[in-house]
Amino acid sequence: MVLNGLIRMKKIRIAFIEKYWKKFFKKEKKLNLDKKTDIKELTLITSFIGLFMVYLNIQLFAAQPQIFSTINLIAVIVTLGVPIFVKYNEYKNVKKIEEVFPKWLSDITGNIQSGMTLPQAIRATTNNYYSALTPHVHEINAKISWGIPFDIVLKDFAERIGSDTLKRTVQTIIEAHRSGGTIDTVLEAVVESVRELERIKKERAASVYSQMINGYLIYVVFLGVMIGLSTFLIPSFQLQEGGGAELSKVYSELFRNLIVIQGFFAGIAIGKMSEGTVIAGMKHALVLVIFGYSAFVLVG
Repeated sequence: MVLNGLIRMKKIRIAFIEKYWKKFFKKEKKLNLDKKTDIKELTLITSFIGLFMVYLNIQLFAAQPQIFSTINLIAVIVTLGVPIFVKYNEYKNVKKIEEVFPKWLSDITGNIQSGMTLPQAIRATTNNYYSALTPHVHEINAKISWGIPFDIVLKDFAERIGSDTLKRTVQTIIEAHRSGGTIDTVLEAVVESVRELERIKKERAASVYSQMINGYLIYVVFLGVMIGLSTFLIPSFQLQEGGGAELSKVYSELFRNLIVIQGFFAGIAIGKMSEGTVIAGMKHALVLVIFGYSAFVLVG
């Protein structure tokens, strides 16, 4: 009777904790959505600033091509560069967490195999440094110490980070543990799988590095052709009644637009090919667009 009563009380306690934690996690998730909204607000603010700069530029410097083009470039950097920089920092932070997550699981496995319980093993890892994962390790330890089940804590962690790789890893750990495997065996198997996946990703990145360099070189060649056409070929056109100057202006604007379009899509393709994500491509796109636009304005 006493044993049944203790088991019933433990089940009630776990059910209460899960119910309470789900409510808490909804609030936490809402805060995370608010953070994402801040990026949208930042994009709106930078877009407004960029449009205002373009408007003033048209009103004040339309007759001065060099100044006009330079201010347009600054407006593009302000409009696109700041949100991309913030988004890319978030992406890098997630990548760092994905890289050190197997090491954290490996440390937990080693602690369990040395005789510690799961809460003790997690608590012991709080003394280690795991780069961007460190604050999350302390948070996970606090939740485990409150009595929240390990699977719920891991699931909440993966949802909060928003990484597909972490979500799949956590789901694998939970399902394998529920199927009857011991936690240290499950974690050890998952760590090996994740490390193998990371190794494959690094090999892919190394194999496409030469192609990424080729992408940059192709863009530089394209840029040189555009500058050559604008500088030497177009001015040689001679039309009556001053038509040559007008034609030169039209072609210069056309070449400038082609350089921006080519740089943007070439950067997206390079990032997608080398790192597998579009947000990584935005970094390359911004570099190529700024480089190409600046070179054409200064040289062409």
